[in-house]
Amino acid sequence: MSPDGTAKWISRGNRRELCRTGVMTMVSETFECVRTGATHDFITMDLIDWVVVIPETPEKELLMIRQFRHGTQKIELEVPGGCIDRADASPLEAAERELLEETGFAGENPHIIGKVCPNPAIQHNTCYVVKIDNVRRISEPRLEDTEDIEHRIVPVAKVKEFLRTGAISHGIVLNALFFYWMEREPEHFA
Repeated sequence: MSPDGTAKWISRGNRRELCRTGVMTMVSETFECVRTGATHDFITMDLIDWVVVIPETPEKELLMIRQFRHGTQKIELEVPGGCIDRADASPLEAAERELLEETGFAGENPHIIGKVCPNPAIQHNTCYVVKIDNVRRISEPRLEDTEDIEHRIVPVAKVKEFLRTGAISHGIVLNALFFYWMEREPEHFA
């Protein structure tokens, strides 16, 4: 046991690549539990870091997107986001790029309001939540060939309704909105 009471695991090697794509590598590696001595092969994914954007208009409404997701086989209500490319100097730059590409909107004062490990049981990546203030449309979206995205301006009261009714079900988007409410209404989180 470690001083904080958690069991430690020791890599016993045998790391092998099972699959590689443009955005992730699936690997298997043998670990030993210090508490019991048991060994097990764990499968994890090395993924590129991600960014999601909370774009707020000058009227304090949120710019949201709707797009088809192959995992759920339905159109999901989300916020813009994507992979942090190698060309991006920072999560802030990636957020500004993704917002512009997916919606044609840009804003000011991009700042990180949170970050999460999307699924630490099997993933090694981080997802940064970036808020961008005073967003406005400055161009047409520049969608990739595999994207079909609709954007809409949503009053904050309507976003809260979407949360209550389950209309927003994307876990990372829910995390991002949690960080947004913490920044917007800090008195409720003191």
